Amino acid sequence: MKPSPTHRCTEAPQAGGPCTPGGEYQALFDATDEGFCIIRMLFDAEGQPADGVFLRANPSFEHQSGLRDVIGRHMSALPLAGDEEHWLQVFGTVARSGQSIHMSDRSEPLGRWFDVHAFRIGEPGQALVAVRFSDITHRRRIEERLGSVRRTKTVGVLFWGEGFRLVEVNDGFQEMSGYARAEAVGLTWQQLTPPEFHAVSRSAVQQVMKHGETAPYEKQYIRKDGSRWWGLFAARRVGDEVVEFVLDVTERKRAEEALRQADRHKDEFLATLAHELRNPLAPIRNGLQILRLTLPREAEAPLRTVGMMDRQLDHLVRLVDDLLDIARIGAGKVRIERQVVSLRDVLARSVEATQAAIDARRHRLDVELPPQECHVEGDLDRLAQVFSNLLSNAAKYTPPGGRIRLEFEAQPGEALVGVSDTGIGIPKEQQERVFELFSQVSDHRRHAEGGLGIGLSLVHSLVKLHGGSVSVESAGPGQGSRFCVRLPRVAAPGQAAGGGVEAPRAGGACRILIADDNADAAETLAMLFAAGGHEVATACDGVEAIARVKEFQPEIAFLDIGMPVMGGLEAARQIRGLPAGDRVRLVALTGWGQPADRERTREAGFDLHLVKPLTLEALQDALAQMRSARKGGP
Repeated sequence: MKPSPTHRCTEAPQAGGPCTPGGEYQALFDATDEGFCIIRMLFDAEGQPADGVFLRANPSFEHQSGLRDVIGRHMSALPLAGDEEHWLQVFGTVARSGQSIHMSDRSEPLGRWFDVHAFRIGEPGQALVAVRFSDITHRRRIEERLGSVRRTKTVGVLFWGEGFRLVEVNDGFQEMSGYARAEAVGLTWQQLTPPEFHAVSRSAVQQVMKHGETAPYEKQYIRKDGSRWWGLFAARRVGDEVVEFVLDVTERKRAEEALRQADRHKDEFLATLAHELRNPLAPIRNGLQILRLTLPREAEAPLRTVGMMDRQLDHLVRLVDDLLDIARIGAGKVRIERQVVSLRDVLARSVEATQAAIDARRHRLDVELPPQECHVEGDLDRLAQVFSNLLSNAAKYTPPGGRIRLEFEAQPGEALVGVSDTGIGIPKEQQERVFELFSQVSDHRRHAEGGLGIGLSLVHSLVKLHGGSVSVESAGPGQGSRFCVRLPRVAAPGQAAGGGVEAPRAGGACRILIADDNADAAETLAMLFAAGGHEVATACDGVEAIARVKEFQPEIAFLDIGMPVMGGLEAARQIRGLPAGDRVRLVALTGWGQPADRERTREAGFDLHLVKPLTLEALQDALAQMRSARKGGP
């Protein structure tokens, strides 16, 4: 317990004298946590220090020194057991020379270490010495236990005292921070921490004061020169002080950031690659559709060739879509449009999308569905993509004439969908890796058309986004495989009012403008529309498209977004600003299909957003929608 603040000088000094703190300093004198006292030194006839008398001491004196009731007592009368000779010499030197002394020393009788600052006050003849000191026993014990850690440069050690000010640092911290010991002592944690990391540091301070230690944290520190470095730190309270240990992890953080940057570049590259690949795919798709429409039915070999090319183009389009989806998932840009959907509808779409590939390899597909309905919450298109990928994978890695089985089981709380095959199987040691990006089973490349190793990774990511899981089972090479997808079940939705109305097909001729800087894409699309009896005009950029709208007055305009000179977005805005611009139905043609991309085209004034390459069915549906809207529009 600290002594009460009622100490007084044993002498009766003059008001404001050297042993009496002034009124404005009295509160500071009494409130400071450091021990403080004033001693009058006594010298013998030869001028050597013989004793000292305590004239004043603050309330913290007893707490810091362990000595009681010292006012008016001589140093020789205190229980110092000979240690007083040492302090007499120290304080006597200060009183005679007037030079202050700052030192750390140990009092053997008291069993304590002290940080001592002694300085002369008053006139030289008064021999008055003021002593400010604090008990640093805990810190010295820690330092003794640390031993060589004090000198190590791989671990920084910081000793925090009252008010979380530094009272000591080791060589490691000096090396990391650029501060010399004398410069670091007295700094606060706020001075060493950037403002954006104050919350982390404050949390650590609160944690160590409440629990005695902190969990490891990472934050930045400020060097003496103002630069920053990353540290992994933890702290523990020891006695009246807090000891912090910190590792310099700047290089690791730089390496992690470099990896993240490389990963971002990879995602950007994949997204750009997929987008750019869609541009040449569009005229190829259009050309095949033109051939299919114009070849005579008796041209069996050319029609078979067109069919083969169309199937391979479908495969290439799926690869491009998978590339783009993986890039979007990696960048966190995939959105799941959640609604309650029938699992039967999902699987029906998946079978429809893959039936041609299954038939081409003469596989037998068995579909076994339970009699009761089963509903899940999710994106119908994305879920259909999951099972299409699994069915395509089964068809690819099953020798011609094999069997593929699609089944699902409605269990309480979840639905299980299984896709099994009689294919080449997966070695047990490689089954855990099949869902990793760009991972391929080593023996699969020579058995199938191959791929990029992203299909199953995409399945895993999409199923996870739906709150489900996917697993694989295989007895080994030649034993086939079975993939099992688990999805949370939900209650069936209420019966929707009314029935769906199918969009009308295009009928009758209309004026159509096609603007695309890819001349092949524009020409082949124009040929497709011309084959349907429509009047078509083309443009190679946004500026020419605006001029064509004024001259040609199209009813429907298909505008590519990424044209030179002026892109499709700006062209759409200017077309909408023309006197008759509202009468034109605008369709965006682009390789980008994310919700944000669709929002940009909508804001620019487009009525419809189409993603390249387009199938003939997609073109017909788009034309039907735009004709229907034109009839009901302005």
